[in-house]
Amino acid sequence: LKPFGADESVWVAASWCQFRPPFLEIMRAMLLPVVLLAAGVAGQEAGAEAPKAKKPIVTSDIIHGTGELIYDLYDAVYTKFFAHHVEKHSETVRKAVNDAMPQDPITEVCAKVGCEKQQVLKHLDSASDLLKTAKTTVEESATLLHEPLTQGTHKVVDTFETALPSHRGLIPRTPLNLLLFCLWIVFVVYVTLKVSLFFFRLGLSVFIFSLKLACCCGCCGLCFRKRGAAAASKTATGKKANGKTATNGKAENKKGK
Repeated sequence: LKPFGADESVWVAASWCQFRPPFLEIMRAMLLPVVLLAAGVAGQEAGAEAPKAKKPIVTSDIIHGTGELIYDLYDAVYTKFFAHHVEKHSETVRKAVNDAMPQDPITEVCAKVGCEKQQVLKHLDSASDLLKTAKTTVEESATLLHEPLTQGTHKVVDTFETALPSHRGLIPRTPLNLLLFCLWIVFVVYVTLKVSLFFFRLGLSVFIFSLKLACCCGCCGLCFRKRGAAAASKTATGKKANGKTATNGKAENKKGK
């Protein structure tokens, strides 16, 4: 066979593109809905696997926000009512205090108490060193505790989110936020129990009062009925006795005649 030339190859390709077999059109028409359906199912699964995170109920921002609010209130009150007085009289007060204080307060106190200034300064340096050492120790201990506390917080939050996936993101992953969340839950449960017990006691008191009232009314009605029956029986007995007495009196009068 003689190979096609460049012009003939182009013509064959153009003819193939123009006159495609019908089964290709049928296959494309059949596969297009299937591909679209698969894409929609995959999108739904992806959306179901990644639920939207909830907003935390309580966080440590409430502490920082409260501190900032208190500081802003203090600054506003100080600026409005005290700042101008302090600026006006600060130099006078400082000068009066400096004039009243001795040049070397430690020497004056030691002379009156009977101690040496060098010993006092030595004790002050020792106290300062102890304070710095304690501060360093506390910082190191806090650093050592932070990592295990953070790991424990992650475990607790992971367990909570696994049990309740719809509440994912409700607890921020920090020890302080977890502590605040636990305290908030305990407070809510405590208030709920107190309110429930109050209404339970109120309902029980109303029930007991109603029961006592019903028993009292029933007993009183029964007593009234007994009293009425006793009074009626006494009246009937009295009438019979009066009748007999009258009959006996008549009989005796007849005999006497």
